[in-house]
Amino acid sequence: MNDEVLSLLSTISVLIAEDDEIARETITEGLRPCCKAVNVARDGYEGVELFNKFNPDIILTDIHMPLMNSFDMMKEILRVKSRQKFIIFTSYDTDHNLIKSIKQGATLFLKKPIDMQTIRGALVTLTFKNEDELVKISDGVSINLAKEKIYKDGQEIYLTFLQNRLFWLLAYNLNSLVGYEMIDEFVYSNEPTSKNSAQKAISRLKNELNLNVKNIFDGGYMLCASK
Repeated sequence: MNDEVLSLLSTISVLIAEDDEIARETITEGLRPCCKAVNVARDGYEGVELFNKFNPDIILTDIHMPLMNSFDMMKEILRVKSRQKFIIFTSYDTDHNLIKSIKQGATLFLKKPIDMQTIRGALVTLTFKNEDELVKISDGVSINLAKEKIYKDGQEIYLTFLQNRLFWLLAYNLNSLVGYEMIDEFVYSNEPTSKNSAQKAISRLKNELNLNVKNIFDGGYMLCASK
């Protein structure tokens, strides 16, 4: 790998969801030395749990897994983060799987066996997509969804850990309802909390960033983009 590829991979966090032990270990060992972070799930349920905990940039997943397959896992994750990037790989290269993967939200579809150069190339390709796209969400505040960066008056700003998790959950679902259950799962990792805690955190975000966040009675919250 050349220096430019290594530099790009070092900025990427990935989640590998694969039930086959040999394939899982091969991919993990091939990516761990060069990626920013690598987390590993053995089925779809564990994949959802690790997504909620680590919020990876890209998810690599086999289609056929026990307990929860990749399609159901993707559905759960996209409910929280509609722009999540997925790379799907499978031993069964069928039109049905290809079409279903794309409909479910897969960004790339790869057939097994997959060599590490192909996987690394796919990861690099996804990092280039829309990397400079900015979305204005309030007066003076814009975000880069691909790089997960927040800009206020043209300068990048940083939030506390919980504020950051809450902000990006709302931003992933811009102009869409974010339910209390989603906040519990993604922001607080299902730890005991209260609606009042989330309300206070959102109130601070609204004041600091001049956000238009609507409180939907008994539903949750909605971040509305600036017109």
